[in-house]
Amino acid sequence: MRLPVIIAAIGGTAALAACAPPPSTTTIIVPEGPETCIATDYAQYVGERSPAISLPAGTVYRHYRTGDPVTADFNPNRVNFEYNRSGTLVKVSCG
Repeated sequence: MRLPVIIAAIGGTAALAACAPPPSTTTIIVPEGPETCIATDYAQYVGERSPAISLPAGTVYRHYRTGDPVTADFNPNRVNFEYNRSGTLVKVSCG
C-alpha cells in the first residue's frame, strides 16, 4: 500500500529536477584569422534614412531593426547595420 506513494514521491522529485534550468555557461566562438571588420568605414552613414551602402565582395554583414531578435554569436569580422523603425541607420558596429 505504501509502494505507490513512494513511487509517486520519487517521480515528483524527478519531474522537478527535469524542470531545473541548465547551469549558466556561455560559449563564444571566434573565427580564426585577422579581424577584418570595416564598421568604421560606414560610420558616415549613421543618421541617414535608408542609405545606399555598397560593401566589398565577401564582406560578412547583417542588418536589422532596433529591437529585432538577432543571434547572440559574436563574429569580429561581421559588420552590423542597425536601423530604427523608420529606416534610419542608427549604429554600425563589429560583431
